[in-house]
Amino acid sequence: MNRKRFNVPSLTSVVIIGILLFISGANSVLAEKSNQWAPDQRVPGYPDYVFTPYLLADQNRTVHAFSSQWVGETSRQYAVVYRQWSLLRGWTKPVDILLSPDGEAEIQGAFLDASGIIHVIFWGGSSSDASIYYSKAPVADADVSSAWSLPLAIGVSASQPISAAFDGDDKGNLVVIYNGNVDGTGVYEIHSNDSGNAWSKARSIFQPTDTGLVPYSLRLDMGRTGYLHAAWNVVTDVGVDMSLHYARYDVNENQWSEPVTLDKRITDAAGDFGPSFPSIVDNGENVVIIYNNGNPLGNRQVQPGRPVQMVAVSQDGGQTWNQPVVPFYRHLGRSGEQTLVVDGNNIVHTLFIQRIEDLSDGYRSISGVWHSELLNGVWSDPDRLVTTLSPHDVRAVVCQGNLLLAVWREDPGGKKQHGIWFSYTILDVPESPIVIPPTLAFNDSMTPNTDFASSSTAVAVSPTAIREISLDSLPTGFTGNPAEPLIIALLLVLLALVGVILIYQVYRNRNS
Repeated sequence: MNRKRFNVPSLTSVVIIGILLFISGANSVLAEKSNQWAPDQRVPGYPDYVFTPYLLADQNRTVHAFSSQWVGETSRQYAVVYRQWSLLRGWTKPVDILLSPDGEAEIQGAFLDASGIIHVIFWGGSSSDASIYYSKAPVADADVSSAWSLPLAIGVSASQPISAAFDGDDKGNLVVIYNGNVDGTGVYEIHSNDSGNAWSKARSIFQPTDTGLVPYSLRLDMGRTGYLHAAWNVVTDVGVDMSLHYARYDVNENQWSEPVTLDKRITDAAGDFGPSFPSIVDNGENVVIIYNNGNPLGNRQVQPGRPVQMVAVSQDGGQTWNQPVVPFYRHLGRSGEQTLVVDGNNIVHTLFIQRIEDLSDGYRSISGVWHSELLNGVWSDPDRLVTTLSPHDVRAVVCQGNLLLAVWREDPGGKKQHGIWFSYTILDVPESPIVIPPTLAFNDSMTPNTDFASSSTAVAVSPTAIREISLDSLPTGFTGNPAEPLIIALLLVLLALVGVILIYQVYRNRNS
């Protein structure tokens, strides 16, 4: 009787092919639901003092991050800095892309359109004379400083505290709101209908009724029914949060609604906590605003007046609003910005930084970054992202519909700051199809249309030499993949399996 023998070279080839298929498919394997957050890590290359970067995601598994930091060695300047992140490549090295024509460059927002162009705005100037500047570049060349158009001053008389917001659609409409003082302190709006080539004059959409009050924490979100949603709060000149406001913009009619007040500070409650740091999103079914506020409720775990998360929801595109609620009754604290995002299944997610105080046996504080989903009108019990250091000012983005990336800075109240940290989780959502950004011939003339934007409100400035950040002292790990240890371990197992199979086959051949 003849025994069937395995062909060793063929078997080895099959296993090697299997390894190659594993490597090529590693991204899809790792993109399966993880049910937990990856251990937090510090983002390499950011200085200790940097504020949480703005994030946007393309449809090619890449996140784009924008921040502001000091660059240069002999003549230091505050510049807009760009870098990328992806699950398999990790973080790229930072590169400074834009300097302000006047003073410092404080990034205020970014938007990626369907044609593959990234648009950014930044605050530039001084406390006495500042403007909102605009620039754009193809997404494929975003890390090349010369690819960015000359900064254009689109919003004059920008005020402090610095606050602006930016969003757009896929029809060439871009909208900016900012804290300004063109005709008195208030929220001012400027827009472009041709992808940023020409801009309107600034117009007021809101002015506080009391002197000494200023708008802050301006937010925008482009809805799915032709309306742009705006939210902001109002603070005193010493930073006490007083009220929360909303307005919407009809893009087709070029018309803003009258602002409405959604919430106010409880003046007779303990503490100085009022509506602060709103985040807003429209998933096509609900317009959702989450913000921090003094607790308006009694007979709860958190005492009245102490800071809690509150949520206001509109079910008719912002025309009317439900009474704000406290969805997370055990959580308290105030740690800067919170965020809202929408995943590929159209589910709204929030991330916020608070703590739970356990008084059952002495005192124990359970803190971290918390995550919840809005499902059928009900917020899920928040899951906890455990952080190495005390977090502050969290921002997030959903990439490819199912990868939720969060970034935050360390609490600035600590003795020493430790830069920017990040984590991610894979949601139980199918990954969206990959779409490679189109490559377009880019026109950076940026000459404003005199019929639409006067030279007094939109000024093209001369090019400024861009200095590269010195990378000699940066920590390692820019191209490291957070899942790299798992991949290496699995490869070692497969290689060991190949060795066992080969030894077994040699043994069988000798004894057959």
